[in-house]
This record gives sequence, structure tokens and C-alpha cells, in this order.
Amino acid sequence: MAHLEVKSVRSGNVLGVVELTEDGRLQADSPGVQKDIEQMAAVRRWTPQEAFDKLSAGWSNGYIEIIGVD
Repeated sequence: MAHLEVKSVRSGNVLGVVELTEDGRLQADSPGVQKDIEQMAAVRRWTPQEAFDKLSAGWSNGYIEIIGVD
């Protein structure tokens, strides 16, 4: 299953992994990453599917990066 990896830009360490569940929810393996992803989607008014699709293409704010992984 494809997922998103949230990484520290500085260290390259994976901070968390996010999956789109079968019932259409974004599920992260870290509470902090879960909160960040949900807030990001909410302010952009993205559905969970839209958030997953858009972030799969790659995103960074200079501190963290989100990449799609197959």
C-alpha cells in the first residue's frame, strides 16, 4: 500500500508515516504527525483523499518534507 513519509529536512530522519485507510481517513503512526496532517488538510479544505493525493507529489516547508512512497 502506498503511504506518505514525513521527514526532517535537516537530518533526513523519518518522523512519521501516513496512510489513507480503506474507509477514507488519514492515519499517521505518530500523534504529532497526525495533528499536523489533519490541520494542513483542514486549512486547505482538502478531503483526506485530496490531501493524500496532493501530498504524494511532494511538499516541504523547509523544516519537514512529505513524500509519497509506493
